[in-house]
Amino acid sequence: MKILNKIYLLAFAVMFLASCADEPLPFETFEEAEKGAFARLLSTDAGDFFFTDPDNSEFTFDVEFYGENNGADITKHEWFVRHRNNVTGATSAPALLISVPSSSFGTNSTSGLPSASYSFNMNDALAALGITLDDVNGGDDMIFDGFLTLANGSVFGPDNTGGSLQGNNGFDGIFRFVKALKCASSLDGTYDGSSTGTGGIWNCSTTWTGDVTLEQIGTSGEYAVIVKNAAGEDVVDMSMGAYFTCYGDDATLPSDAAGELSILDACFKLGWTGQSRWGEVYTFNSVTVAGSALILDWENDYGESAETTLTTKDGSDWPPLK
Repeated sequence: MKILNKIYLLAFAVMFLASCADEPLPFETFEEAEKGAFARLLSTDAGDFFFTDPDNSEFTFDVEFYGENNGADITKHEWFVRHRNNVTGATSAPALLISVPSSSFGTNSTSGLPSASYSFNMNDALAALGITLDDVNGGDDMIFDGFLTLANGSVFGPDNTGGSLQGNNGFDGIFRFVKALKCASSLDGTYDGSSTGTGGIWNCSTTWTGDVTLEQIGTSGEYAVIVKNAAGEDVVDMSMGAYFTCYGDDATLPSDAAGELSILDACFKLGWTGQSRWGEVYTFNSVTVAGSALILDWENDYGESAETTLTTKDGSDWPPLK
């Protein structure tokens, strides 16, 4: 009986396989699969794009090409650039930045595969898009997309290449770079300051004068404000001297008076971030640059307000702060 069962089972298996012989398999075999190509990232000098310094904003990278016949079927490598406005969310149409035919490829001395080297400058990206620095904002993105074209006309880019190839440590396929337009801030320094109370809770209109130092906290574009009190000691005073002219030269400020409060330079736009130790929130009513003078009309939600003027000691102009 066991022998008959085995015979029946074997016959059933043969019949099942025979019935499926003419049916397509639910997956592609290697021979049937479309063969693609990718550029493997060999090295990169990531670089940064600074909204405040486009001339010196660039990044470089080297790639080698993988495909059938050791990459010999690749006919060209192209890079396009797009601008994404991160205020409105709008993204421009792609513009061709560079097209490199295979005849211009080099050869990687280690692997023997075709290779190429690139250097993309921010000004080149703007020119390709037909825009200028006035058309972008600090915090926007420049998106660089790479495409490989094969001899059979097929094209492979970031949207039709599997994630296992892109950025995976085993493949390091590179099809896209995203560069944020960063802003370097350089307001550090000591300035001739004058602050005049403009009323509010302290109801004074006297003027304080003295040195005001903007001291950057790290490289974040945030600044603490330091002045000298009547005793000649450096104290952190976010009122830029107005506290002393309105409360008296002998008024004392706790060492932690600023709390988490600081002035923020976000791509030339000045603002306040954080709160003082008393929970006060500060705002600028206006920011005006007049050559070497920076005029700040500010107030806080406690009711203190003043107009502060910071003048460069060497007569140099302030950047276009607003």
